Amino acid sequence: MPTIVVTGRHRPHEVMFLILSALAGGAFVLGAKPPTTVEQLVAPWVLWTWYLLLLSSGVIGLVSILLPDTYRALVLELAAMQGQAAAPLLYGLALLASGRPEATFAVAFCLSWAGASAWRGWQVGRGIRAVQQAGERS
Repeated sequence: MPTIVVTGRHRPHEVMFLILSALAGGAFVLGAKPPTTVEQLVAPWVLWTWYLLLLSSGVIGLVSILLPDTYRALVLELAAMQGQAAAPLLYGLALLASGRPEATFAVAFCLSWAGASAWRGWQVGRGIRAVQQAGERS
């Protein structure tokens, strides 16, 4: 069986997280109730910041996929990755500050997600610089 290699700027896991972020953020902004156990661990402003960051970064990232202009798409993807890093970092730190041991997995997941998004943002930043340099040489 041949090996399938996914190429291109957008990796399947990145697209999945952008779609899930846009859907979850949108659902919560429109009034869906979060799990009550998690809702009780953090302040309401943290929840709303989390929801809005998920929604905006998810939508921005999905829009970046549709753009044919590489430079503009990368700039939007970088903005999305900044939101995708900030949202789980804020939420993970808020859960960590709650001091509840039952939040350990959620904290680890959120901090890992934030780290992965920051790493992807760094990669996108390198891509932006490469496109800029290629444009300067033309």
